[in-house]
Amino acid sequence: MKFESPKGIIALDIDGTITPEAHAVAPQVIDFLSSLARSGWQMIFITGRPFQWSYQTLNVMPFSYILAVQNGSLLIELPSKQIVVRKYLSNEIIPAMNEVCSQFKTDYIIYSGLENHDICYYRPDRMSQSLLEYVQRRSSTLKERYQAVESFDGLPISVFSSVKCFADEPQAFALSHAIQKLGLHAPPNLDPFDRNYFVIQGTHAEATKGLALKNFAKNFADHIPIIAAGDDYNDLSMLEVADVKVVMANGPRSLLDIADIVAPSALVNGIIEGLQKAVVKAGEL
Repeated sequence: MKFESPKGIIALDIDGTITPEAHAVAPQVIDFLSSLARSGWQMIFITGRPFQWSYQTLNVMPFSYILAVQNGSLLIELPSKQIVVRKYLSNEIIPAMNEVCSQFKTDYIIYSGLENHDICYYRPDRMSQSLLEYVQRRSSTLKERYQAVESFDGLPISVFSSVKCFADEPQAFALSHAIQKLGLHAPPNLDPFDRNYFVIQGTHAEATKGLALKNFAKNFADHIPIIAAGDDYNDLSMLEVADVKVVMANGPRSLLDIADIVAPSALVNGIIEGLQKAVVKAGEL
């Protein structure tokens, strides 16, 4: 797929960056991003969300853009919905994930991906009552398509976009470390649906926000400025690729320490101020 050379690339996280938690994007933010797109900036939204949940939020954007879902597992051009890049897991990871979750007395969900209608396979018999209630409440609110199964053996798919665990803070970081030892990319992030939980999403080792941005930038022969904005741990690799790094004020210390610009919270549409400063800074490079 060929892309026209833009003025630059703006890579944006969704939750906590362009929208406060799981809410809709404010009209002021839509108008501002639209003005940047009209002036020649290429937008790429890079999120941990699956496609359907992402598109519910972004389908109001009146310009073409790239959407990288599940931390870069799948890159899609919109509004055409043409797939640009895919980095999926194989079902060969299932035995190792079973062992990790058994050690932590929890279980995980398999997110099948856009091509498989974003069906989420889960094993209710392996979940605690509190976790089961949480994921069912989450799936109902977010309209995620959960399908209960007794076993992950014999699923009608051989590859899938990600595996996902939910946990409180102490367990989340330990789970993240254990899953990453399997060779997956699995940073812990606050769940935008309920900030009392962390979500640990395991993806292909090459499915990171940073690699998604870097690989997309290779579509352009000349180096063009890259701006990236985020607010959580899975945004770190994306920020490291950017020439201008925008971090929301509520971001963790590891992100704030590398920020070129600290933007006000998404609660006050702070991405507008952050990108206004970033565009000026990019023009000085």
